[in-house]
Amino acid sequence: MALTNLRSRLAGALPMNKGKGKVIVAGMPKSGTTAIASLLAEAAGVEVCSDPFHQLDSKGVCFRDALFSGALSLESLWRQHRSVFSGTVVKDPNFPLFLGELKQLLPDAHIVFIVREPRDNIRSILSRLNIPGNPTDGKLLLTSVKGTWGRVLNGTSPEMPGSDYLEKLAWRWRISAERYLESQERIHLIRYEDFRKDKKVQIDKMAGELGFSDLKDISSLVDIQFQPKGTRPASLEDYFGKENLKRINAIVGPVAKRFGYE
Repeated sequence: MALTNLRSRLAGALPMNKGKGKVIVAGMPKSGTTAIASLLAEAAGVEVCSDPFHQLDSKGVCFRDALFSGALSLESLWRQHRSVFSGTVVKDPNFPLFLGELKQLLPDAHIVFIVREPRDNIRSILSRLNIPGNPTDGKLLLTSVKGTWGRVLNGTSPEMPGSDYLEKLAWRWRISAERYLESQERIHLIRYEDFRKDKKVQIDKMAGELGFSDLKDISSLVDIQFQPKGTRPASLEDYFGKENLKRINAIVGPVAKRFGYE
C-alpha cells in the first residue's frame, strides 16, 4: 500500500501532456458510450479505456466525495492515476459533469458528447437494473443496488437534486446536457438515435472528423450487445405512469428541445 501511494505521488508530480491524439467520450449511463467508444477504437485501431472512475472504485481508491465537492481536482486525480486513464479513447459516464475541466486539462484532445432522448435514457437505466418506472413500487428495491449504479440511482457522488430516483436521474440528464451546451465549442455531438440508425456510417463519419484514417471495417461488430439490454415497454406513459412522466418532462423538457427531442 505504501509503495502504491508513493507511485501515485510520483505520478502526480509528473507533467501532463495536452491530450494530442486522445479522444474523450462523455455521456449519460446507458446512452451508448460503451458501444460508441468501443466501435470507434476498433475502427481506428487504437486502445480504449472504459470507465476509469469505476476502475478506481474497484481498486479501493476513495476519491468521489473529494472530487465532486471540489476538494480534489480532476487534474490531480488524473495525474495520480494516469495509468488508469490511459488509452487513446477514454470514456466515462461521469465526464459530462467535467466537460469544462476536461477542455482545460486536455486542450488538444477531441471530446465527443453523446446524448440520448431523456425519457428513454432513464427508462433504459431502470430497465437495466430491474427497477420499476414508478418510484412508489421501486423504493424498497433501491437498497439492493450497490456500487456505481447505486450512486446513480440515489443521486450521490455526484449529488443530484430531486425527491426520488426518477427526479434524480432526470436532473442528472439535464445537468449533463447543460454542461455540454455551456462548453459545446470544439465538442463533437452525436445523438444515440442517429447512431442506432446506421452505426457503421456514424462511426466512420465521426472517426474521420476526429482525424483518424485507414479505418478498419467494423461491419461485423456493429450488432454486438456491449451492455445488457433491458425490455422495452409499449409506451413510456405505461412504464412511468402519467404523473411521473409529467415530473420527468418538467425537469428535462426545456433542455431536451435543444437536441431535437420533443
